[in-house]
Amino acid sequence: MDTATSVIISAFGLVGLLITFAASTLRQLPDLVSAFREFRRSLRNGHRGVADDSEGD
Repeated sequence: MDTATSVIISAFGLVGLLITFAASTLRQLPDLVSAFREFRRSLRNGHRGVADDSEGD
């Protein structure tokens, strides 16, 4: 294999990885925004302690 072919194959591999990373990040974006809004809301309301996940047991 010559150098040009190796560069082209490597470039397509890199583009594939970048597309996969972007798709994965975009899929998680709604959850990330929701978590960030909840974090800001808790800071605004003064809840700076550890989150209580108990359901009133």
